[in-house]
Amino acid sequence: MTAWGLSTEGGTRARDLAVLSDQQRVVLRCLARGLADHEIARVLALSQRQVASVVADILRALGLRDRMAAVVFAHETGMIRLPVPNGLAG
Repeated sequence: MTAWGLSTEGGTRARDLAVLSDQQRVVLRCLARGLADHEIARVLALSQRQVASVVADILRALGLRDRMAAVVFAHETGMIRLPVPNGLAG
């Protein structure tokens, strides 16, 4: 189990990353950092429609139900590392 406590498949999550294209990984990282579609579009020089399409492709490729699940996935696979809040490190 990870710090998020949501993994059920152990190490298979990291292997799932292999099914994503480079563009999908970049979009997933942006999504996991909390960027909205219009912000991702601006950063990556894409249209909002393209971003929405890539997000849908990510969800389908990973078998995830929604954007929140994609964010959790990104964190659990180590794509994104958040700092530990003060008082919890130990």
